[in-house]
Formats: sequence, C-alpha cells, structure tokens
Amino acid sequence: MKKILFFAALAFMMSSCYTSSVYHGTVTKTTPQVEVAIVRNPIMLWGLLPLKNADQKASDNIGDKKNYTTKNTWTFTDGLLNCVTMGIYSPTSTKYYLPLDEMSK
Repeated sequence: MKKILFFAALAFMMSSCYTSSVYHGTVTKTTPQVEVAIVRNPIMLWGLLPLKNADQKASDNIGDKKNYTTKNTWTFTDGLLNCVTMGIYSPTSTKYYLPLDEMSK
C-alpha cells in the first residue's frame, strides 16, 4: 500500500507544467499569435547556473519587432530530467510569438 501511495504521489507531483507569459508592446492575451521560435534553456544546479545559450535576447529570435510574446515553460520532460538528475540539470524552454498581423510586415 505504501508503494502505491508513493508512486501515486510521485505521478501527481510530476503531472503539472509551469508556464509564464510576458506580453510586450500592444499584444494582449486575446491577440492572435504565431510561434516563431523556440529556444531550450539549459540550466544547472537548481536554476543557479545558466549554461552557454541560456542567456538570450529576444532580438536574436524576433528581430526588431516591438510587439511580441515570450512564454517560458517547464514541461513534464523538463521536470522528469530535473528529478532524475536531482536538480543538477533543470532545463526550461522559451517560445517567442508574434502577432498574426505583424507576420506580413
């Protein structure tokens, strides 16, 4: 019974994902958007030590656009890697979105 409870608790803790969205310029939550780039953020030691490409600039992915959205996510796979390595490797992903009307410019 203890094993079942342990694995049920473990599955419950690993089933959720973390997402944080930041809207820049005139973009809102209801603005139609298109994903233009996704960048993996390799981070070590429980988020304390960013590796080589974890430090990024939005302009590297969207150019000189002023209206865009960045969404930082921690997926199930990221959480699994974090658990397997006991927090030594803690990856996240950053997605960049542009408004649909800005794509034609």
